[in-house]
Amino acid sequence: MLYLNTSSDHDNIVFVKLGGSFITYKDKPYSINYVALKKTVDILSSVYGKTSILLGNGGGSFAHFVVEKYKMYDKKILLVNCHRVTRLLNSIIVDYLLDHGLLVSTMQTSAIIYGGVKGFESFIKPLKYLLRNNIIPSIYGECIIDENEVVRIMSTEEVFSILAKYINVSRIVLLTDVEGVYTCDPKKCDDAELIPRIDKSNIDTVLSRLNETMYMDETGSIYGKVKYMADLSENLEIPVFIVSGFDVENAVNAILYGKVSRGTVIDMS
Repeated sequence: MLYLNTSSDHDNIVFVKLGGSFITYKDKPYSINYVALKKTVDILSSVYGKTSILLGNGGGSFAHFVVEKYKMYDKKILLVNCHRVTRLLNSIIVDYLLDHGLLVSTMQTSAIIYGGVKGFESFIKPLKYLLRNNIIPSIYGECIIDENEVVRIMSTEEVFSILAKYINVSRIVLLTDVEGVYTCDPKKCDDAELIPRIDKSNIDTVLSRLNETMYMDETGSIYGKVKYMADLSENLEIPVFIVSGFDVENAVNAILYGKVSRGTVIDMS
């Protein structure tokens, strides 16, 4: 097992992301993976009441097709259509979780985060209220209103990084359709090797290798995701776990205890 001790300075709040490639079939527009949703219910039911969860989901086969379709249009058209599909995907996820007995409530990302002239402005009192009352807030990657650009496409990881300025988080767990970060795309590469740990001793080597392969996932290149998560881990001094959402026991251990039997741990603290 890979063990990590989290700082006692942090509240017992865990950010959990349902990756777009986990929760949807990313190559088929507007498709839901209901096996993944069932696994999500199993995971959240196992951790509910034992720790506080802030849930997020990626855009998967909903947002990415719409962004590709409307990115050449007027930015206002892109904005409203992006809002439409990201809201739809989140609604499907939240309704499913509610129907299976979990107390979850949507917090529309673009309603609590705003791109002002001097940077991001946040209004997260409702989100904190949900956390205090043992309700799981559900946010998502979305197109954010931006004073400078009209619209900014924001990943769930970016949303996490903004919210972490106001919420003490003990760890971040990313649930994906594979078991972690590999040296190359495990779905296409015969010699793909799982990278169990990324820290200051090997981050440059890992990024160099990923830059060579540049395999893609639901939010772009894995190189960009690992670099962003490494920076976030260093800035917040917390670990980031990337594990398969289909392995319920492993995901539960990552969320509750900060330990995994198989996956990737990014720890730059």
